[in-house]
Amino acid sequence: MYLYLWVVFAGFIVLTALPLFSPEKRTMWKTGQFIAVTSSVLLAIFAIEVLNITPLPAIIFVVIVSFLADRSTYTKSGMVVAGIFFILIAGGAYYLYHDDPEYVENYINNNPDLASMHLSVDGETIISQEGDVKRPLASTVKTILAIEYANQAAEGVVDRDELIPLDELEKFYLANTDGGAHPAWIEEMRASGQISNNRVPLHEVAKGMIMFSSNANTDYLLEKLGAESINNVLKTLELEQHDPVYPLVSALLIPEYLDYNHNGSLSNRELEAMLLDMNLEEYRELAWEIHNELKEGEPDFFDGTVSVPMELQNIWSDRLPNASVDDYAKVMSAISDDTATVPGGEEILRDLMEWPMELHASNREMYKHFGAKGGSTAVVLNQALYVEKPDGKKIELIIFTEGFSTIEQMKMSRNMNSYLRKVLNEN
Repeated sequence: MYLYLWVVFAGFIVLTALPLFSPEKRTMWKTGQFIAVTSSVLLAIFAIEVLNITPLPAIIFVVIVSFLADRSTYTKSGMVVAGIFFILIAGGAYYLYHDDPEYVENYINNNPDLASMHLSVDGETIISQEGDVKRPLASTVKTILAIEYANQAAEGVVDRDELIPLDELEKFYLANTDGGAHPAWIEEMRASGQISNNRVPLHEVAKGMIMFSSNANTDYLLEKLGAESINNVLKTLELEQHDPVYPLVSALLIPEYLDYNHNGSLSNRELEAMLLDMNLEEYRELAWEIHNELKEGEPDFFDGTVSVPMELQNIWSDRLPNASVDDYAKVMSAISDDTATVPGGEEILRDLMEWPMELHASNREMYKHFGAKGGSTAVVLNQALYVEKPDGKKIELIIFTEGFSTIEQMKMSRNMNSYLRKVLNEN
């Protein structure tokens, strides 16, 4: 996922190692510089891969250490350059990381072709900006699977206590493609004692899909619950702008599958052209074909790992199920009003959706109910939520945004939650 970044980091190490190969240049300072830079790179890689921080702070850290470890920094001109450098770094860091909810508001207002927003209070629509425009849902679509799971659990079609082998979930797991969501969920299951004989309750699988946003759990539940039943939810809730639900993980493997069937001879540009030439129906059918291969066991077209170039990721993101914010206002309102499921499914669904109440004590103090599901890719950032305040006031807030540059994506991700809090507090 970060191949180019690893090449850059390797370059830092190689450049500081080169003087050590010459006896005349192999000084204590150069040796110390090599140790410092190598250590900073290893710490940066640990922070990105294990702690899941965004790459930019790690890059800045490596650059700063490299600069300070260079002896020329401590000349008069070097100190001037260092001062300018640190001012630029500090300014850039402040711009990217200070709390700025207005940034999200301005992005939504200034980019109607890339952003939609819906706000309802006690059933009255306050804002519906580009409300009927279909946009990629990313993981927000998992709400539909949660509703059908609650229906089937309430009716006894599935047993929420059924123990599901982790191996069945792993069939649909692609390493380094979900931001660490699935491994984080597994770790939480182990820590909370939910895993027994390498099995986990079905209800915890559903919670992992919503709270942790595990794609593997999602595609497993898509198979378990049945695509036809899941897509019937769209009709029941009268979601007129909503695309059919289909496998998320398998769609990500379409380029790999196509390349394998062409003996590994396709360039990224050729793969991009093939994908763009494929209509949505063909694309979804191919995703289902791959899904069935994953379900049956070890597929022969990939080795368990995948690296998808950004231009192909963008096509995957665009072709994920689309819907409008007005559709998801209906969804969140139905959950809040206990009408989204068959009788008996209400509390099951709330147990999945209201993880913000479980996770944050401040939410339990401010709200009677708070349910949410976000969704993101490299170019999509969505939030769909409902709250009920202690006085009974109900609010539904839906934001779908897309089409970011790297900096815009970082700023939007950093400030989305503070903007959501601002809107909820004002209403």
